Order: sequence, then structure tokens, then C-alpha cells
Amino acid sequence: MLRFPLLLLCSLILLFASCGRAPENKGAKGEGIKGNLRLEETNEELRISQHDQPVLAYRIASNMPADLPAYYQRTGFLHPIYSPSGQIVSDGFPVGYAHQNGFFSAWTNTTFRDSFVDFWNTHKELATIMHDEVEETIDADGFLGFKSNITHLVNAYGWKEPVLEENLTVRVHDRNDVFVWDVRSEQTNVTKDTLFLNKHLYGGLGIRGSKHWNPKDTANFLAPAEFLTSDGLTGDSANHTHPEWTAIYGDLPGGKAGMAVIPHPENFRWPVGVRVHPELPYFSVSPVIREGFFIPPGEAYLARYRVVVFDGEVPDLNSYFWK
Repeated sequence: MLRFPLLLLCSLILLFASCGRAPENKGAKGEGIKGNLRLEETNEELRISQHDQPVLAYRIASNMPADLPAYYQRTGFLHPIYSPSGQIVSDGFPVGYAHQNGFFSAWTNTTFRDSFVDFWNTHKELATIMHDEVEETIDADGFLGFKSNITHLVNAYGWKEPVLEENLTVRVHDRNDVFVWDVRSEQTNVTKDTLFLNKHLYGGLGIRGSKHWNPKDTANFLAPAEFLTSDGLTGDSANHTHPEWTAIYGDLPGGKAGMAVIPHPENFRWPVGVRVHPELPYFSVSPVIREGFFIPPGEAYLARYRVVVFDGEVPDLNSYFWK
């Protein structure tokens, strides 16, 4: 006679126990934890930290300075980017060059429906690039990251029309001697017309270095940025070469720090050309330096990069190469 009440009691105990058990290695909504890495998402940014030290932030809202014209509005880029000691090696909406933001993707000289379109120089008001959504977070062995969708919009026809839909994947490695993270960018032409990416000095991936390397930012400038490539070239001599990696670094309030970009060997036209500016703290990894190409309707351009962020001088990067 006690069998049914006993089964009911056991069922209730199991039910309450399962409701009270927290999923392993998960935070609240908008958070993720993997090993020493932590991901936090707000309405303004998605930030990944190692222990309590921030590694990078992905911009969901621009937080653009209030005194800038609206045409500089842009989201869907990585900034701030931190060194292991906590120094910021990137810049967002920099003084004099507010169209360059941290780690960003943009084409400069394109043709769409017989019209010139410049996605890079947003002040021309021909195009803009905006975050759409965070698709998912990535919790894998030794990594923590996310996937987001970014829209590249043309303004040339009196309205904003999506031309490229970019799927961006960022994975941060769990290590603290240097910060290492991988980026996968796939840009799909979502129109019925071909987008022509014309030969140009720069365009594709842009890297904007610290405000302390920007001579236009007189309140923060310390010294010019330094550049180094896998071929041992620096400054002007590195411009429009085709190295296996390129580093930007220099003096910051807490000592030298910087970051190196290592394109994947399966990237289009690898080793990919680089534009190294002779005066400004930025460089571009660009497959259009020597020759243009095009993205037909429904087709995609895929690029992958490994980024190593460091303190001090440029480290030996051989051990960080793609395998």
C-alpha cells in the first residue's frame, strides 16, 4: 500500500535535485566560462578576459565620441585589444582618422552596379558596416569565443542596401604569456549583382594601433608606431611586400607592447600583401594590392588570421604559426 507514495516521493526528490543543479562551465545568460577564460556580453560589447585581465572586446554598439559626425558610425569591430599586462594596443575612432577602428574588415575601391563604393572611408558616406547579431558563443577545448554576423551596406542609391553579409568567428586561446586569438571572416555577396574589388593600395583587413602612436592625437602621442615583418623589414621598406606575418608595436605608458597578424596559408593569394603606412599607426592585409578580383552573387570571400598580442619587443612567432 505504500508503494505509490514512495515512488511519488522519489520522483519529487529527483525533480528538485535536477532543477537545482547548475550546468557545468556555464555562466548566466550573456556569459561563458572556459578554463581561465571568461566571456561577458552586454548591449554595448562582447568582452573576453583571461583570469581578470581583458583580452579583447567586440563592438556591438559603437560608443562613438559625441562630437563626431554621424557618418562615422560603425560597429562590428574588435577594440579595445589588450596586451597581457593590460595595455591597449588598438584605437577606436582615432583623432584625425575616425574611420579606422581596431581590428576591422572593409574594402576601399569597389564597383557595384557600375557605381564606385568605398566601405573603408565611411566619411565619404557611400557605405557603412554594422553589427547585426551575436549568433553563438564557442566553448571548445582550450578556446572560448563567439560567432557574429556583420552587414556591409551600400548607401549609394539613397537607401542602405546589404551587399556583403560577414560571418565573423573569434576564438581566444587559454594562455597568458602572450594573448593568442584566431579570426575567421567569411563575406558572402547577398545581392543579385557582382561586387568588384578593384586593385588598390589597401583594403580587406585593417589594423589600427594605439592612440599613443598617433601624431594627430597630441594629448596622448608618445612615439611613432614601429613595424616588423617576417622578412625582417621595417617601416617603409615593408610596404606592399608579401610577408607571412606583420607586427605593429611601440611605446605605451607601461612600456612597449603590440600585436602581430599571421594570415592563414590557405588565404586567397597567400602570402597576402600588406600596406604599411609611413606615418600613421596602421596596416592593412590586402589581397588587392597587385590585382583586383570579384565576388559573384551568392559566393563568399574567406580569410583567416591568427593574432598574437605581446608586451615588449616582437617575440619569436614561429611557434604560433598555423599548423
